[in-house]
Amino acid sequence: MTDEDATRIAALPVQGQAEELLERAINHDERALELFENSIEGWTSDVRLTDQVKQLQGKAMYSTDLRVRQAEADLNLAMEGWHRDREAVDLLLQRAETDRAYRPSAYYFLGMEAGRGIETDRVFGVLRERALNDSDPVVRQWAVEGLRFLKTNEALEVLFQSFTSDPSFAVRDRAGCNISDCGIFTRTQRMRYVPKLIDLAADSSQNSQMHTWAYTALNGITDASEPSNANAWRKWYEEHGSEKMREFENLPWYQVRGDQ
Repeated sequence: MTDEDATRIAALPVQGQAEELLERAINHDERALELFENSIEGWTSDVRLTDQVKQLQGKAMYSTDLRVRQAEADLNLAMEGWHRDREAVDLLLQRAETDRAYRPSAYYFLGMEAGRGIETDRVFGVLRERALNDSDPVVRQWAVEGLRFLKTNEALEVLFQSFTSDPSFAVRDRAGCNISDCGIFTRTQRMRYVPKLIDLAADSSQNSQMHTWAYTALNGITDASEPSNANAWRKWYEEHGSEKMREFENLPWYQVRGDQ
């Protein structure tokens, strides 16, 4: 992005600014990403979910750059009218208690707030409780979706509990995806779950769907192309696990597996 580009974009309506800067950020323009993040809070309630935004969000959610994924989450908050602050967290928690229809959305947006460091411990406690213990599988699913933004090892552990124990197919599916490649976790964080996933794949008490998901997650986390066989994966981990972890540790923290 040139200075002329930046000046031109700044003169656009908010919608145009958001769309062009996010598109440039998706294409790995660092200056566009910085301008997007510096501007997003001022766009709250002024950006609309157009077809263009939907297309950009679909790409940003699976970016190889976690900073772009974070920008997409920030845009979600802005479009929904939520600022990134303690007051928003208080209001979302209240809304979750008083508006049954909005509860799933409230937990989703709370995860985005906590991912930005706002009341993280407090929100994590709420999302963990809802993800593991709520009687409504839709609420559990969206609490699981909220956890994917938290960036913490503790959030990943709750996701693994949901993945292996929730009675709902939909909840397990989303928890497994968030462990494997969705959300805002680093490659080293995900890599630590490889031994647990191998154990899961080897567990004869698990059904075929869980075995399939475990192998899919192993492929997604490691980029290895081992067959769907737990012994083969144990051998791979013994021979290459430490090497792969070092490889991930040497990457920029924000670089992950993604579509682009």
